[in-house]
Amino acid sequence: MRSLRRTFLAVLAATAVAVTAAGAAPSPTFRQLLDAGIPIYCGGGDQGYVAFTFDDGPGPYSAQLVALLKQYNVRATFFNIGQKVVRKPGLVRLEASVGAIGDHSFTHPNLITLPRGRIIAELARTQKAVRKITKRKVILFRPPFGDNDPGILRIARGLGMLEVMWNQDSGDASEASTPSSQEIYQHLVDRVRAGGIVLMHEDEQVPATLNALKLYLPVFQQTGLKAVTVPQLLALDPPPLEQVAKGSGGCNSSWPGP
Repeated sequence: MRSLRRTFLAVLAATAVAVTAAGAAPSPTFRQLLDAGIPIYCGGGDQGYVAFTFDDGPGPYSAQLVALLKQYNVRATFFNIGQKVVRKPGLVRLEASVGAIGDHSFTHPNLITLPRGRIIAELARTQKAVRKITKRKVILFRPPFGDNDPGILRIARGLGMLEVMWNQDSGDASEASTPSSQEIYQHLVDRVRAGGIVLMHEDEQVPATLNALKLYLPVFQQTGLKAVTVPQLLALDPPPLEQVAKGSGGCNSSWPGP
């Protein structure tokens, strides 16, 4: 953890020099965010952009989800499980047509319980599989269950992937705790704000998410917000490095609206 902090402080110091020289705070590049060595939880919140993210696919509802996103002109980011990617390459390509594909490990284990070699294999196999199917470089990673430690961050960074968490949770936890579509819809209405990275799922357990989005996306269209991929969010409304250092506690939404 100390080495990660030193790396981040070095990046922050370099940015401060640039600020002094230029007289204005530059927006961090993707490379600077990657070099900071800590997870990203949100965008800057100054512009009218939101990043919807979907974990655990591709699955039986992926085609319906993509059709719905296309209907409302929504771009999204999908954190896919490698073993599902290998089995359903057509669905991965379909999801890539409406957004970005990220790495969510190969078998969805709790990575913090695994030795380093297994963690590398989990991430690298998925990254390679997605790239082979989509012909795109995979630059985003999200750990299963959101469980994390410095070693996992270093491995992801070594593979050229930025770790992306979230600051706005739809509450669509899978399996027995999955709430109703109406509850998920209300969470989205109450929680989605500018700069947010929104957590949702598309696995076998959560058809309620799809039904909630059918209710929510017409409402979202009226907010003036625009749904973009995580890379687009970080390019259009990047979080200042000082904000990144605070984790989810540094997220804010100061966009005044359309």
